[in-house]
Amino acid sequence: MAGGIVFYEVEKIHVFVEGSEIYKLSEFRITPKGDQDSVKPIKDWSGKTIAYAKKADTDCEGSIKVASNSESIPFLMQLAQSKRPVQVVMVAETEGSKVQKITADNCVFFYPEASPESEKMELEFKFIGTDFKME
Repeated sequence: MAGGIVFYEVEKIHVFVEGSEIYKLSEFRITPKGDQDSVKPIKDWSGKTIAYAKKADTDCEGSIKVASNSESIPFLMQLAQSKRPVQVVMVAETEGSKVQKITADNCVFFYPEASPESEKMELEFKFIGTDFKME
């Protein structure tokens, strides 16, 4: 991942799923997966590592957490039920930040996990996807 982990205030980002903005967002996470699996050592006849084979592994996983009264919940529930692959895009409002936009394609959503122990009721929709890009 270029530049390491990037943190944003949730109020300064916009998250779109299949072009629809997610409302009452309380948390957004996305992490590239398979980073260690994408580099394999190439050994010579004696077993000594002479190079590394690299493949572009762009799989990712993430989650979108929204308030329990978010108008985006029916849309996210429908995506979880259908398992239809969609695009997820995060756009940062902060001018001059390292990463202005993160995209992931072919994202499949899962049914939410509620967080009743927190002070405010929230639903967390996890997803997996491919073609992770940071711009």
